[in-house]
Formats: sequence, C-alpha cells, structure tokens
Amino acid sequence: MGNDFIKMNQGINNWKRYLFSFILFLLFLFLGSVGYLFALAAYAAADGNPDSYFDIEGMVGVNVDPVYDFVFSNLTYVFWFLGLFLFMRLIHKRKFKTLVTPKEKIDWKRVLWGFGLFFSLVAGTSLIDFLLNPGDYSFNQIKAQDFIKLFLFVLILTPIQTTAEEVLFRGYLMQWFGRKVNNKILLSVIVGLIFASLHFGNPEMNYSAFFVGSDYILSGVLWCYITARTNSAELTIGAHAANNMFIGWFLTMDHSAFGKLPSLFVINDIDPRTSLFWSFVSLSLFSYFAIKKFGKNDHFSTPGRTALK
Repeated sequence: MGNDFIKMNQGINNWKRYLFSFILFLLFLFLGSVGYLFALAAYAAADGNPDSYFDIEGMVGVNVDPVYDFVFSNLTYVFWFLGLFLFMRLIHKRKFKTLVTPKEKIDWKRVLWGFGLFFSLVAGTSLIDFLLNPGDYSFNQIKAQDFIKLFLFVLILTPIQTTAEEVLFRGYLMQWFGRKVNNKILLSVIVGLIFASLHFGNPEMNYSAFFVGSDYILSGVLWCYITARTNSAELTIGAHAANNMFIGWFLTMDHSAFGKLPSLFVINDIDPRTSLFWSFVSLSLFSYFAIKKFGKNDHFSTPGRTALK
C-alpha cells in the first residue's frame, strides 16, 4: 500500500469514477436537506407552541426551538457519511478511512492534538478580545437545562458535521483534484476556495461579505495546506470540530449559521475585521505548529498502477 494521502493509490480512482460518485453524492446531499426540512416541519407542528410553524415559502422554521433546529440540521450530515462510505466501498473499491489517512489506522492522538491546540487558540484569542472589548460581550440569559441540552447536542453532533465536511473537502476533493494538480499550494487554494464558496450563503456574510468571506477562504486554504503537508486530514478534523464546538458552547449572535442558541455568551457588537484578525492569528499559529510537528517536505508522488485502473 502506498502512503501518500493526496496521490491515493489504494482502490480505483479514475476521473469517471470520481465524477459518478460525486453526482451520487449530490443526491445524498439533497436527501439530507429534504430530511431536515421534513423533520423541522414535523417538529413545528407537534412542539405544542402555538407561535411556531414551518414557513413553506421560506423553507424555515419560525419560532422553533433553535436547539432542535440545530439538531435537525446537523443530522443531515449523517447522509453525507452514508453516501461517502458507500461510494468509497462500491465505486472506488477502498476503505472509508482512506479519506482521513493513508495508514492502516486513524491516528486519534493526532485528531485530539489538533482539537486541543485549536480549541486553546480560539479560546485564548476570544479571551483577549473580551479583555480588550468587554462591552461587546454579555452573559446570555438562559436556563441551565437549556445550556446542558445544547452542550450535549454540540458534543455529539458537531463532530459529525465537521468531520463530514473534512472528509469531503480535505479528503475526497483534495484526492480528486490532486490527481492532476501537483503543487500543494495551488491544490490548497483550489479546494479551499470551493470550501469557502459553499459557506458564502451563511447568514454571517450579512455583516461583511468581504471580511467574513475572507475568513472562510483563509480557513479553507490553510486547512487544505495542513492536510497536504501532514499527509492526512486528522489534524484538521480535530481543529474544525474544536472551532465549531467552541462557538456552539460559548458564543451566540444574531444572523449566524448556528442560529440563536442558548450559548453562554452573546456577542453584541460584531466587527468582521477584528474577527478576521483573530482568525488569522489562530490559523497561522495552528498551521505553524502543525506543520512543524507533523509536516512532510516531500513532493507529491505519482499514483500507483492500482489507482489508474
């Protein structure tokens, strides 16, 4: 077996199979979205709240408990996992874990290392920002049981959501495009921009399309580059989970992809430029330490004969 994550030589990976599996993946993505809308509509009709309902025209739940909206939206990623698992086994004839690492087993210590470091960086930069701008934050007026419920759902579901995105972008798409693109930086930019563009529809873009969009691009490109340099998606799986779990537990704000969750703190004044600066600090430090500890300096290898079937 080869040990190059991007130039994967396990299984059958020609462009026709990638195209076929990608088309089928879009079907699973659609099924997940439909499942989310049906679950949300059913919940709005049965939650006992006379003010909640499902807006068919807007395809959104109105006055629905944001925690359960969060739950239903994250369950859609189960369809991502199911689709990618089936496509790897049936179309590409390789194991699902090859979307995470080329090695025999996933190195969970790497995943936890990425999680711990990035969680610490996000927490540290958030604390500094709070000390510099205390008026931008306030305690959320929530019930303890609501936060406990949120805490458990974030703990269970957010890693599913973030890992699904990582195996799709840092695994599947980087391996697909990496068959033709031999430069790590160029490959990271291409896939990173695709990752960012699919987040441009998030409500946060209303604060500033340029600065928020730049934030998505920065994280997308750097996480792809870390994956290419460290020969696996293990570190970014941990980092992505850390980022979203920290936000889910501690920070809520209006007009965000997370919705008005009962997180511990509310951000009252959003400055997209400041947010981009702290993201740059966190992502730069994470990239430096990750590549220094786990990075490989070799160039991409040529795919083996098995991959060219």
